Amino acid sequence: MNFTHTIGAAIVMACGSTVMAGAVVDLAPSQFAGGLSGITNTMMPELIGSEYYDYSQSFSIYADPAADAGLVPLYEATLLTRIVRSNMTGNLHFNYMIQTPNAELEGQVSHIEITGFSGLQTRVEYRNEVNAQNGDQGPTSASRSADGDMLTFDFGGLLDTSEQSKFFFAMVDTDTFTAPSEGATGTALATIYLVTGEKISISVAGAGNVPTPGALSLLAAAGLVTVRRRR
Repeated sequence: MNFTHTIGAAIVMACGSTVMAGAVVDLAPSQFAGGLSGITNTMMPELIGSEYYDYSQSFSIYADPAADAGLVPLYEATLLTRIVRSNMTGNLHFNYMIQTPNAELEGQVSHIEITGFSGLQTRVEYRNEVNAQNGDQGPTSASRSADGDMLTFDFGGLLDTSEQSKFFFAMVDTDTFTAPSEGATGTALATIYLVTGEKISISVAGAGNVPTPGALSLLAAAGLVTVRRRR
């Protein structure tokens, strides 16, 4: 399993623009929102911001969750978490994208569960800009657990290995985050499910207060810091 994470401070998120198809949904605990249809920077300037942190992790889903890497997987791809700080509010947007799937496989992603949102105002949608980097399909619905900690994004049309997802996101009312653990578990988890029931859980960045804004200011003064590991 490979992962790369990047902390940056002043890289403006570049996105094209189209007509907005919908609006962000303020998703309260226990709430379900169907009919997600996408939104763009042009119609919601609060989305515009600087790329603050990237965390990219490759994953493989096997028929047997305990299978060795030597067995043929059902689905392989990369989950990108991109945290953007809004130029308008200073709060963070947690953007997620399933990218670079192995087109030789036949698995289909049905939905993804992401934890780490307890106690936060959380608004959801997906980015509908038209550009080569924005993917092919956004989730059709989203829901939130009763305790408010977990968001579920559902791909009603199923995301197969010929498609990347669009950036789907959670806008939260905090300006701090916790970096993911590089071990088996972390402060937040993303669990990716196939339509046939197989799944995998991987660590992702969550809302929190580590690293501190002061520490990130020091990184900003020094420039862009990138950390790479290979497993």
